[in-house]
Amino acid sequence: MLAERKKRILTAIVESFLMTGEPVGSKTLMSLEGLNCSSATIRNDMADLTARGFLTQPHTSAGRIPTVKGCRYYIDNLMPHIPIEPRLRDYIDARLMKAGDTPEKILREASALLSEVSGMAAVTTTPPAENARIHRIRIVGIGRHTAMAVVVTTTGDVKSSLFRTSFIVTDEITAMFDLTLNKALAGVPLSQITKGFMQTLAASFKELALFLPEVLIVIMEIAEKAQVTELCISGSAKLLFMPELDPVSSRGAISFLGDTKSVASLLLRSKENRIYMGTESGFAELSGVSAITLRYTINGTPAGTIALFTPLRADYPRLISLIRYTAEIVSSLIDELVDI
Repeated sequence: MLAERKKRILTAIVESFLMTGEPVGSKTLMSLEGLNCSSATIRNDMADLTARGFLTQPHTSAGRIPTVKGCRYYIDNLMPHIPIEPRLRDYIDARLMKAGDTPEKILREASALLSEVSGMAAVTTTPPAENARIHRIRIVGIGRHTAMAVVVTTTGDVKSSLFRTSFIVTDEITAMFDLTLNKALAGVPLSQITKGFMQTLAASFKELALFLPEVLIVIMEIAEKAQVTELCISGSAKLLFMPELDPVSSRGAISFLGDTKSVASLLLRSKENRIYMGTESGFAELSGVSAITLRYTINGTPAGTIALFTPLRADYPRLISLIRYTAEIVSSLIDELVDI
């Protein structure tokens, strides 16, 4: 736990460094309002913060810069909340509300939008499906012998697929399918929708089973697809042109973002919102960048992740406000789809 004066000194050094990239000396800190102490006292506090690992001195005669530990303490304990600008908020609202009628389209637009307004690389994921269940099934007639199965999961995922039938598709038949399938499958975990499960289910339908094989097969295929976490990555190439990143850090981050399994592993690792700074992520490729991750929710439960990949030296208050507001809108829009 840091004393108040040392918190103010650390805050000033971190914020100055994140803005300019330059070391901060005691003379600069003397201008801080309300410190009411001598230059010698400030130097002593800086020396203590250095000894405790919050600051480092790049050169003997230079001022101090924050370490990752110092930046982490600032982010976790001292960083102010900055509300998003009204004009930017309206822009985000308009873009996402026009994104489309499925969670995938909303998340794809959220990724592109975040990369655009932040200037960073952005990633969104569909919700992990380990706890997903069938929420609703709809069978829609398309042609005389063609129909479409639409499956909505409890995580807001919406998947559909066309299939051929051996019988003539009518409104009466599709209505009967809707009633029967929702009664049998609503609330069933996706992981249980296996071939054996469907065979047992078909047998329980008795004479209706003659009409259902094609429908049950396509629902099983949809359930398999819905269990795969999908990623949408935008703006990876922007990492090449950030002056705060050296070529090794840029290439490492871009290489990481090209490995979808590793990205999904990092972003879905925890249900908590987190900022992984450099090697905190556990991936050597990210040693020079930060991953700002935030879980959006569906019906109040943490679902998929929205993330920004930034240089270690970044405007964290602004970026966190931006990603937090985007996640709120994404959560609201997907909740509406699930409740339809």
